[in-house]
Amino acid sequence: MSVKTIKAAIKKFDRFLISSHINPEGDSIGSQIAVASLLRRLKKDVVILNESPVPHTLRFIEGADNILKEIPRDFRFQAGLILDCPDMTRIGNVSEHITEDNVLINIDHHISNENFGRFNWVDGNVSSVGEMIFDLFKAFRLKIGYNEAVALYVAIMTDTGSFKYTNTTSKTHRIASELIDVGVKPYEIYGRIYEANSLQDTNLLGEALHTLKVTENGKVSWLWVTKEMLKKTKASLEGTEEIINFARSIEGVEIAILFRETGTEDKIKVSFRSKGKADVNKLASFFNGGGHATASGCTVFGKIEEVEKKVLEKAQGMAK
Repeated sequence: MSVKTIKAAIKKFDRFLISSHINPEGDSIGSQIAVASLLRRLKKDVVILNESPVPHTLRFIEGADNILKEIPRDFRFQAGLILDCPDMTRIGNVSEHITEDNVLINIDHHISNENFGRFNWVDGNVSSVGEMIFDLFKAFRLKIGYNEAVALYVAIMTDTGSFKYTNTTSKTHRIASELIDVGVKPYEIYGRIYEANSLQDTNLLGEALHTLKVTENGKVSWLWVTKEMLKKTKASLEGTEEIINFARSIEGVEIAILFRETGTEDKIKVSFRSKGKADVNKLASFFNGGGHATASGCTVFGKIEEVEKKVLEKAQGMAK
């Protein structure tokens, strides 16, 4: 389906529930805020509902305070607008509020998306859902305002790694240029997101870097964040998001892996990053995960040593 199909679907309904994946990042938060603003300008009733809170580095975005963790008792919605989610399990407990009577509109750029909606707009060739919401504004012929531009810029900038990942295209830069013309100041946005680390999170990075290892052929690197590290440094889980990029940045590395212990025993969250040659979406799929060719993740059950061993075996087989 295309943006035109989604435009037609949106016109059919008056009340929307917007949601995205658990543990949201810039693309999911920015896109939700921007599309909620678009819908309100179309005189629609909107509630944004997420299981997880907005990360502290993203709370500066106008509209972030409107993202709820509990649905208002008197709110009855017709359509669920699900963003940046490859499958419905990723929205967590928000799915409890969705019934068979609700129409699902699925907007995503994950190539692993299961097309779970009645209306599905999935495009694995764009950098972010932010790009897609930008196109939706254009389809409705709505002029993008300053606050909407900030939300969209955050969405696009974060999912492109500040425009350095392989998903960055000439269109990505043209969109960013237009958002800057609206008034977005790139240096301010970058500073608020990437130069606002707490001392605790910085100490956590130091602890994680002590675990950094590389395979003999130099193609795979990996590191750990354990519960003990989090307790020792008093850092937040949010502070783990960028750690994997230090493993990815090593010369010659094709696949970077971050293992994170969760609060649940024998449950390990695994993140993958690739420089482009290896498809880590395929790697994640071996463990019932998914995402993008260059950025994916999964959850693996087992003891630390067992999880590390079997994940590394698959990774090394793909990075020869």
